[in-house]
Amino acid sequence: MAAVDAAGLFELDVVRIPQSSAGADVKVPSVYLDDRMLAEIEGLRDGMIEDEDLLEELEKANVPRKRN
Repeated sequence: MAAVDAAGLFELDVVRIPQSSAGADVKVPSVYLDDRMLAEIEGLRDGMIEDEDLLEELEKANVPRKRN
């Protein structure tokens, strides 16, 4: 899972929300960064985001990297 891999490199929390809590109009799986959708099933990137695409989005959003 790209988000879990990214959480090992960046200072971010990965939150999984079940369909029952997401709301009736939300398609799952979906990937969000703050309030911006990065992937949505049957839509943008068909619900999946590749590692390199997610890393690029995190870099553009200036999410700090973890220190080793």
